Amino acid sequence: MKTLFITLSVILFTNILFDKPFQIPKGTAPRLDGVFTAGEWSDALEQDLVNGGKVYLKHDTENLYVGVRGNTGKQGWAHVYVPVNEQIMIFHASAALGTAIYNKDATDVWQAQQEFTWAVRDTSFSQKAVNERQTFYEKTNWVANTCNMGEKQFLEFKINRKYLAPKQIHIAVMFASNAKEPHFFPGTLKDDCLAEQLIYGSTPKDLKFDQSQWCNIKFSKK
Repeated sequence: MKTLFITLSVILFTNILFDKPFQIPKGTAPRLDGVFTAGEWSDALEQDLVNGGKVYLKHDTENLYVGVRGNTGKQGWAHVYVPVNEQIMIFHASAALGTAIYNKDATDVWQAQQEFTWAVRDTSFSQKAVNERQTFYEKTNWVANTCNMGEKQFLEFKINRKYLAPKQIHIAVMFASNAKEPHFFPGTLKDDCLAEQLIYGSTPKDLKFDQSQWCNIKFSKK
């Protein structure tokens, strides 16, 4: 068991160090209800969050699915960071969903273009709530459950692959029950993805992001 752990750790470190893409397997679409079902995510790539917890990654022909599971025993929220058309998008799922957008200036500092605005608070699966989530997805190209649904520390994201554009991209993931103690992936992450104010759900005016610290992913055909 110890040998296996060391081997997997070496593979993880080597992938990130040399920017070798993680192959994201093709799988079935999960139900975004905040309930972790092993079979539902057994076809995903599973990785550890630094400070505890797990992240699960898979895709189908239309979407990237990201499952973020905390182990704090407390209600938590999550961010998924993705680059889109020279911008960085921050998808925030807590008691509501929101998107912040950052553009890079001439000094390589990322300036806030769009602040978080909050939507999709209904935790039910009524037709009205289902329609609201679908409308949010069609407008923003992503959707997730909120932290008031299911286990309250498992966030399931659906992100439109067409929105991501390139077949090979960098992403980062964060989970928190306490903004001062974030759980994150990959382990090389040290930039402002972990800025306390941002984790709280505020939109700082300027931040420094370094995508070379993020996880390089590629969509597998299998």
